[in-house]
Amino acid sequence: MNRRYIPHRDKYTLLLISLLVTFFASPFLEGRLSSIFFPLLLLSTMILLTKSLSLPRALLSVYTAIAVLAYLLILGANLGWMGDALSIRYALIAQSVYAIYLGGAAYWIGKDIFTAAEVTADTIRGGISVYLLIGFVWALFYGMVAVLNPEAFSQPMFDAGGVEGAYQKTFHFSFTTLTTLGYGDIVPISDIALVLTNLEAIIGQMYSTVFIAILVGGYLARRE
Repeated sequence: MNRRYIPHRDKYTLLLISLLVTFFASPFLEGRLSSIFFPLLLLSTMILLTKSLSLPRALLSVYTAIAVLAYLLILGANLGWMGDALSIRYALIAQSVYAIYLGGAAYWIGKDIFTAAEVTADTIRGGISVYLLIGFVWALFYGMVAVLNPEAFSQPMFDAGGVEGAYQKTFHFSFTTLTTLGYGDIVPISDIALVLTNLEAIIGQMYSTVFIAILVGGYLARRE
């Protein structure tokens, strides 16, 4: 019998904590330290994502296995276990898996909170988690674009250390774009980079507007 995993009531608490830890730790993880611990933080986030969704246990195991595989690929690429050519190829594969994984989770969590009958503290935590996930997904997109075209941005996203040097800069650029704060040190140049930045800014604005509307609507409904 294929039993379904049922998350507990406050299912987004640990997920939000993990996302915040990953966000605030990224500036302090540089060089070889970043190549080991940053993928590990992403792995823990991905596992917590699976546990925040109501999924069949078999599917939960498959998703967890995919997360571990992506972690091993990016770790091997960052540490240079496979040679330069293969490292870049496997890094792209791993980043693609991460982006699809986190993007899919953002969709399902967003669907859950947007259709919730009642707005609770956990709904708010889920909404914040989705916003952070959007920034993470686009940071991965920018990293992949920078790997394929090092001149896609006004300055290199990678340090001399290789692929692992991109995390801090892509995170900075992604959340600067998501919040429509405005560009300063890094500017998109290539067509694909321009399209991605415009799309992220639009999604960031639309999501914030819709999420606030849901919170206000839920508050008014509870008062009535």
